[in-house]
Amino acid sequence: MSSHRYMTALTDSEEEEPNEGEQGDKKQAEDELNVLLKEVDRLHEGTEFDKRESLNILLKQEAEFGQDSRFLWRLTRAYCDVHDISSTLEEKKTHAETGKRVGEEAVTLNPLCAESHQWFAIMCGIMTEYDTVQNKIKNGYIFKDHLDKAIELKPQDPLSYYLLGRWCYSVAQLSWIERKAAAALFGEPPSATVEDALKNFLKVEEIHPAYSKFNYVFLAKCYKDLGKINKARTMCEAAYSMDTISKEDEEAQKELDSLCYALGV
Repeated sequence: MSSHRYMTALTDSEEEEPNEGEQGDKKQAEDELNVLLKEVDRLHEGTEFDKRESLNILLKQEAEFGQDSRFLWRLTRAYCDVHDISSTLEEKKTHAETGKRVGEEAVTLNPLCAESHQWFAIMCGIMTEYDTVQNKIKNGYIFKDHLDKAIELKPQDPLSYYLLGRWCYSVAQLSWIERKAAAALFGEPPSATVEDALKNFLKVEEIHPAYSKFNYVFLAKCYKDLGKINKARTMCEAAYSMDTISKEDEEAQKELDSLCYALGV
């Protein structure tokens, strides 16, 4: 079915009763989209090859389903996945820029979709690795705004709280000079404490116990910074008990090793 026909079906006036043929086309398109979304959700959880395959599948279907936010936030997620596994800086930056643009489209198309806000925020966070200082700060504000919206729309998603915890923790570590730079550019520096970060990481654990190795690592960091050494050690032990599977787990393990050394675990 053509993308033109699909878009027409989506934008028909409510007053007009679609005929049986149009209803059949619309149902077929919805069925095809649902099958596609299930497949890319499965690939997202898979190997690096699966993640690249997911992006390829989505790009082939963009003309057909690119006016649906459910499709677009998954395309944003796929760009994020492939960014993370790409080996060259040029390839990473291209995927980050394109993913951010698609994420913005997803949010614009459906401002009430929590996942669109969440993945757009993630792409804004990724773009801070490649931008000027001014744009890094700007993207940091956008990241926070869209995470807040994602939590408002879907308050039981642990990923949003984990990301917000990381944002709070990084803001809490900003130097006086960095805060002054942010204030000079945008009038008000970002504000968050280690306690704010801890609250979000604990919320992750409340919603989804043993959510990730990295969440335990950040819980340990927060407790260490707050002088609660025994609790920090407990979180380190919890992190060590989890298997190292993904690249993110490998990064978490590196931070865990140095953190445990500092804590004498």
